[in-house]
Amino acid sequence: MPAPSVSTLEATSAILGEYMLKGWTLTDLHCSSCKTTPLMREPAAIASRENRERVQFCAGCDGRPEGRVRVPPVASVPEASVPAGGLGAYETRAVASESTDRQETVAVPQQSRSRPAEASQQSQSQTEPKADPAASLSQLLLQGYSLLADTCPNTSCRGIPLAGYPKRKDGSKDGRKVCVSCGMGWVEEKSVDEGWVLTGEKKGTREDDGGAESPRSKKRRELYGLGDVKGKGKAVDVGEFERQARASENELVSKAEEKELEEAVAEVGSEGSLVHKDILTKEQSSNSIQQPHLAQSLTQTSSALSTTLSHLASSLSSLTQPERLAEGEKSGKLFVDIKLHTEALKDVLGVLGEVEKARKGW
Repeated sequence: MPAPSVSTLEATSAILGEYMLKGWTLTDLHCSSCKTTPLMREPAAIASRENRERVQFCAGCDGRPEGRVRVPPVASVPEASVPAGGLGAYETRAVASESTDRQETVAVPQQSRSRPAEASQQSQSQTEPKADPAASLSQLLLQGYSLLADTCPNTSCRGIPLAGYPKRKDGSKDGRKVCVSCGMGWVEEKSVDEGWVLTGEKKGTREDDGGAESPRSKKRRELYGLGDVKGKGKAVDVGEFERQARASENELVSKAEEKELEEAVAEVGSEGSLVHKDILTKEQSSNSIQQPHLAQSLTQTSSALSTTLSHLASSLSSLTQPERLAEGEKSGKLFVDIKLHTEALKDVLGVLGEVEKARKGW
């Protein structure tokens, strides 16, 4: 058989692409005449609605379903099923059934002739982004592209299937996808190679943008006195700074309480009872031995808390300056910073009050 011409291949591919867009199935069965073109099978819903068998055709030999030649299958009849009237009666019945099959064979193309025409009109009205996506898909199939089960997410394409790129030279799969209608392309994250560069927006840390520091991070660092962080240093956010401040505060208070409890246990001795600083009366404190170490720790804690309180007050005062207020309104962080300062001041004042009570008790 001579090789088909390029025009024939293009026409065959165009028909295959058109009917795949209409929902027909590209089977793995090849035409018995040309031995090269795969057969197309119509959707089961159309055949069941018309109460008939599903139509198959060869795009190379038949062109379209209307031009196919349907040969009715010859059924082999066992000897036990031969009628009692003899071979003549059986031949008469076989001829009658054959004529009925021929009538049905002629009727089926007439019914299916209007169906592809209606489907063609619907597909043309639905593929507005491109005049003939079936032809474009056929061209890609001829170039080695594959037809994927995924459809284009673009709403204007209305169910146009995506085409997968051909395999690479090394035989590996290429994860890129393209829509023949709108021309947009997609790629899965797992298929992204190391050499590819993502051009979309990316929100990252200072390490991702080559060490550049945003104005907001710089203002926060200057406000909280975090030091000059350059290069690939990690910027501490407001929440992290607040957690560190609370942890340092709790550590100081817990150390003072531990020392106080140790002194109380040593004082009580064999009595086996612990005396907390909040429930000590003036008489018990006067009868107890003076503890200079605990008093010294409380004094140091009170001094450290006073220093922290002074720093917070000065920072809040500088934050409420007119020029800072104007900058805060523009950047949108003024109210957040003021609230953080207020909460920190309240916490420090509360702890400082407890320390002063403990100093007076001792």
